[in-house]
Amino acid sequence: MTKLLRASGLEIVVGQYSVRVQDCDHFVFQEYGGDYWPPVIDADADTVEEMIRDAKLVSNALTNAGIRHRFEVYNSEDVLVGYIHHEWPLEDAVPDI
Repeated sequence: MTKLLRASGLEIVVGQYSVRVQDCDHFVFQEYGGDYWPPVIDADADTVEEMIRDAKLVSNALTNAGIRHRFEVYNSEDVLVGYIHHEWPLEDAVPDI
């Protein structure tokens, strides 16, 4: 993960169980490097616009590496306002109810 993020020009800091993207205020791959469960990506920002910008930066890096992913961005009212993905269309992300 560190190599592909750096290959896309992102500055990162590697911790024992996390990879933090310095170019984004609060974008962290948590529980990374441990064997407890799959990694979790946690991110937030001061504004929706900043969050979408940061999600696009990380998404571009993952897309360049061919990694299938999705990021959902919600506003303060918990309304989906952004959906950034690679090979994960929205209809595949939302289960039929």
